[in-house]
Amino acid sequence: MEGFVGGEAAGQGATPSQGKIAGQETVQPDFDFDELPSSEGEVGPVGAEGGRKRGEEAALEGSEAENRQASIRERAASGLRVLALWSGSPLLLLVIVLAAVARDNYRTESSQSELAAPERNSEAVSREALGQEFLLNYVIPFLGEEKVAEFELVNDSFVLPRGVTVANGNLYVVDAGRGTLVVLDGDGLELSEIGQSDRPFVEPVDVAADGAGNVYVLDAGDGGHVSVHSAAGEFLQAVPIPNNMADRSRGLDVDGQGRIWLAMTPGLAVAAFDLSGQELVRISTDFEGTDLQPVDVAYKADGSVYVSTAGMTSVLHFSAGGELLNLWPLVTANSVDGPHLALDEEGSLYVTQPEQGGVFRISGNRSEDLEAWVLPGGQALRKLVGIAVSGDGDLLVSDSDNGNVYRLHVSP
Repeated sequence: MEGFVGGEAAGQGATPSQGKIAGQETVQPDFDFDELPSSEGEVGPVGAEGGRKRGEEAALEGSEAENRQASIRERAASGLRVLALWSGSPLLLLVIVLAAVARDNYRTESSQSELAAPERNSEAVSREALGQEFLLNYVIPFLGEEKVAEFELVNDSFVLPRGVTVANGNLYVVDAGRGTLVVLDGDGLELSEIGQSDRPFVEPVDVAADGAGNVYVLDAGDGGHVSVHSAAGEFLQAVPIPNNMADRSRGLDVDGQGRIWLAMTPGLAVAAFDLSGQELVRISTDFEGTDLQPVDVAYKADGSVYVSTAGMTSVLHFSAGGELLNLWPLVTANSVDGPHLALDEEGSLYVTQPEQGGVFRISGNRSEDLEAWVLPGGQALRKLVGIAVSGDGDLLVSDSDNGNVYRLHVSP
């Protein structure tokens, strides 16, 4: 096998949330197309000419209402076709269908459909009700056909492999089952196995690397812990994340400025820290009326941030200032083995879809820019969680069910 070329990759993980999320019950609204409100006009005794004009207006309104009803049904049917094709997050896709149904009425009743841009300070971003404006402006469903990805086995010696990253010509994998960080060479041969930082690993769930080749490990257990290691895996230092913020956090990335990004699953936010543990940036995913539990985070070179979520399983794209730019629905997954992220050198985002046994690529903001691949053999055999992009453009993914790491070949 070819040797791996160093580079940054986003991390893994998420754990079952407690409190508000764990106890949240989602009720799907009943909707009957036959019960939509009527738009019939009233004709009053205003004289022959006026009555004729009023009658013409009523007929025109009735025709518009019929057209609107037809448009509504067409949009609903289209939405349901997406739902059947995608076989993904039922709640999120139901919302998309209902949003399509509401779109015609919404646009005729209000000419102010654009969202006001939130403040640029990510700490102060308002998280008001999403409403129809969010759905009509931001949700981008996948409408294409899945392709089959060629793949090969890299290593099959793991128990619960989750986070993976590529750096220093090596592949780094955290195994939550063995409680270790494992270093593999470019051929997939194990070079070393590290079981602790300044404390024994409890539940290592994600791993990332910075531009200098230092390796960062996120341990979700016992209050949460982030540690820095050398290229060989030797412990260098702990990052004192305050107030147990890393507890049960499952996603990790390190940006070009050396900031450590955490997907804080129970906290419904992603945040960046420096090596001293000081919080520098925070972006909330706690939108009213949603269940967007952050699972992983990936920082893009333009300053924007991608976040994958469980609950309403999806990928969100935020600006550098914390403004929500886009949302893509994904196949439903739990928060422990949720979807994870990796960016390639061209800025395309790769996302694992654990319950589908495949990966998803986002290269733009249109449905035509979305592609999906599945591994042959059926999703029951493979639960892809961790993901990294090698220097030659291949994907390294972990299979938490079978204890394997694969190398996937996808088209450019």
